[in-house]
Amino acid sequence: MPTLTQTMTVAAGGNQISQINGEVYNRALLERLTPELLLTNYGESGMGAVKNAGDTQSWRRYNSLAVATTPLVEAVTPDGINGTVTKISATVNQYGNYIQTSDRMDVTALDPVITQYSEIMGENAGESIETIVRDIVGAGTNILYAASRVSRITVAAGDKITALDLLKIRRLMKRAKVKKIKLPNGKLGYLAFMHTDVVMDLMQTQEWKDQNTYTDVSNRIDGTAGQMYGIYVIEYDLAQKFAGAGAVACDVFGTLIIGKGAFGIPDIAGSAKPKMMVKLAINSGTEDPLEQRNTVGWKALFTTKILNDLCIVRYECSATV
Repeated sequence: MPTLTQTMTVAAGGNQISQINGEVYNRALLERLTPELLLTNYGESGMGAVKNAGDTQSWRRYNSLAVATTPLVEAVTPDGINGTVTKISATVNQYGNYIQTSDRMDVTALDPVITQYSEIMGENAGESIETIVRDIVGAGTNILYAASRVSRITVAAGDKITALDLLKIRRLMKRAKVKKIKLPNGKLGYLAFMHTDVVMDLMQTQEWKDQNTYTDVSNRIDGTAGQMYGIYVIEYDLAQKFAGAGAVACDVFGTLIIGKGAFGIPDIAGSAKPKMMVKLAINSGTEDPLEQRNTVGWKALFTTKILNDLCIVRYECSATV
């Protein structure tokens, strides 16, 4: 499972910025990234992602066998069977962004501009990567609509999340034999990445209060908003919102529920981790002969691939807004 919060390399032109400045920029990047990388943290990194071995990574899944229910015949060797393997491949893309400032700002600005832009770039990197991952994972075909609706356009304003719908989601996962994810607190469960508006409606249901207020308040620790029926809810700022897509143009919210092995994120030699780059005007060379331009940016080489549609449920409902 890749993590995007390790130490980054900070370069200034062809030279290294001073160690003190480098630490400041790195810390700014880490602090802005951390709150955004929620869904991304649960992507499978896969095997064989090494440098200079191409831009495509594969995952292999050995498929389950049919049950053997025929008795053996004494002293007779039965026919064997052939195993099957599913191969899934993904090709990485490069993403990035940068801000340009001037040497004049270095002298006249009231704030430490480079440090501030480093923080903004960290936030931009985290939100950009997380949005890319969310959009790909959220495009799965395993969908449940609130109130037994049959499509997004039929979801009405009153079709809010219910305990019964969470039970239906649990049933979908269990029927498909989806394995649970190990949480930071050591417990096992499915993870639901849920919009704040939907979480508010859920917390007002009696079933939620019974489970998370009167029974076990520890359900709300370790970054989760609580759990019901083995589904742990993570309040997710970047949850999908389909504005005006429901009946009578009501908003529809998408909650992503995942189990173990739902999706993968190739990480070729650590390149999925955003690299922070600060290039100062004093090191710009002949492209900036008057040393007028500073730049602060990031880039990352990665993609996301659904590994098993059955391990992802997109639940769509309305919400109180």
